[in-house]
Amino acid sequence: MNCIETIVIDVDGTLIPNLVDFDKLRRRIREKLGVSHELKPLGLSLSRLDIPVEKKKLAWEMIEEEELNSIRLLDPGSVSTNISEVIKMVENGFKVVIATHRSKRTLEPLLEKLGLTNYISEYVTRDYSIDRVEQLNYLKAKYGEIVFIGDTVYDEEASIKADTRFYRVKSYTELASILEYLRLECSRSREHYNTGLGSSVK
Repeated sequence: MNCIETIVIDVDGTLIPNLVDFDKLRRRIREKLGVSHELKPLGLSLSRLDIPVEKKKLAWEMIEEEELNSIRLLDPGSVSTNISEVIKMVENGFKVVIATHRSKRTLEPLLEKLGLTNYISEYVTRDYSIDRVEQLNYLKAKYGEIVFIGDTVYDEEASIKADTRFYRVKSYTELASILEYLRLECSRSREHYNTGLGSSVK
């Protein structure tokens, strides 16, 4: 495979463990809004609900409250391997980008707690778009080829629609090994290119 140097990473369930009980949150929102929609995926479904703006605002406030609480619950030590591997990627010339359904308000303090603020080239939050396909298309238009790493079937479906190379983790504990694989794959590709370049010069 060719070397792709822009790596896009999802947050909840990919970079960090899922610390928001989304099933419980969906139930609370359904009760508060008086709707029966399954709300899967939560953000995109909520954005498309035909309900008054005031009710949607209330639901987003409930979501943001849970996201902020998840930052308080997060132990950076539990994701130290992921943090180290992200830093290694950047030190080896990769651009690491975040694509998340979190808001900017809840993402920035999370990255700060992880010590990754200065290592992330860019982040795309729901403030730009709650639609994962739109997020990926924006990043492709800006960076060219990208690799996206996520944890849900919705991430996978969005990657297919955006025609993006995708890796799905079953757990956040798998992220580091995928990043290492991509880093080593590119290292071999670069060595092969340099070896070929040296042969042509001779």
